[in-house]
Amino acid sequence: EVGSLRGHDASWQGLDPETRELAANVKVGGSAGSSRTGQYIVTANSDMVYVYRTDSDGKKQGEPLACFRGPANVSTVSCKGTKVIAGCQDGQVLFLEAPLLAGGQ
Repeated sequence: EVGSLRGHDASWQGLDPETRELAANVKVGGSAGSSRTGQYIVTANSDMVYVYRTDSDGKKQGEPLACFRGPANVSTVSCKGTKVIAGCQDGQVLFLEAPLLAGGQ
């Protein structure tokens, strides 16, 4: 296993301001299908969220480094640092942590 995403469904209560801002971005549309942070891109396809390494042009390279299956189809994703927020079509918001996004791994 190259990388992993850990996450859960959660309420807005107890979120740090940065995560709250990302979650609000997803609730109002976020990035439909993908979001880039550093040398990585986080994409959504159906109920799956994937993390890929990117080239200098921002295009995904190779196989996914990590993936997460949501409880419903994912319509938007937003990421910053190691935090990934995924908005599902049924209204659920997933708060994921992707440690591999932290450095130039």
